[in-house]
Amino acid sequence: MNLVNYTGTRLSLQAKRTIRILTMNEIAALAGVSITEGVKAVGYATINSITNTGTTPWNEQTGMPCIWILDMFNPSAGTTIVIPYRTDVTDTSAKIATTNYFGEIPGDRIRYHGNVLLFKADGKHRGKLGLDPLRARPVAGSYDAQHGILTITTFDVDPNGRYLNQEWNTSAPPFKGDVVNAYNDGPLQDGSQMGPFYELESVSPAALLNPHESLTHEHNVFHFTGNKNELDAIAVKWLGISITAIEKSF
Repeated sequence: MNLVNYTGTRLSLQAKRTIRILTMNEIAALAGVSITEGVKAVGYATINSITNTGTTPWNEQTGMPCIWILDMFNPSAGTTIVIPYRTDVTDTSAKIATTNYFGEIPGDRIRYHGNVLLFKADGKHRGKLGLDPLRARPVAGSYDAQHGILTITTFDVDPNGRYLNQEWNTSAPPFKGDVVNAYNDGPLQDGSQMGPFYELESVSPAALLNPHESLTHEHNVFHFTGNKNELDAIAVKWLGISITAIEKSF
């Protein structure tokens, strides 16, 4: 494809995406969990890459694209997004998350539990948040208490990477952005709505690439249903919080 960015640079690139449906044994190995007869699971692994096929280097002056993966899921009244975050940061006063992408998220829709951020994902109020590379961990998830579905996503994170700013404006610093994002859909001001849905998202660092160089970003998705005690063990292992605590968060 060929794109022209705000600097007027023509970005010539090739995007490649490999998607692989996983067996139960592969899910267990990648997720690092034991899956018994009491749990059903489905999962897929993706390898995503972009290659600079033009003659212009991608850098701060010309501009750099990135790889952006958006998982779109069905919401319910009992769905909660769960994003673990790092607390071992030098500047402990730094914000945990950007919570005002589409206006500040109301306080009754976001919670902090230990080192976990919880975000109501009912598809009834539009809001987006994100964590930067100093705060982000390579995992995010959700739990739908209404249908008993635990979702885990894993992805690459580079703590030293430069990530693109995803805010909808051109005045923010372009190379200071978030690694992992979550979105809850909701009605627009005119009452219309594209969804409802909610999203778990991950992005690659900005692609600082010379011609013919490539950048790769891996992103995996797992859905688990079944015995609640076993789902609880998976949630604690990957998200750092129990199913019961998630259910009681809102």
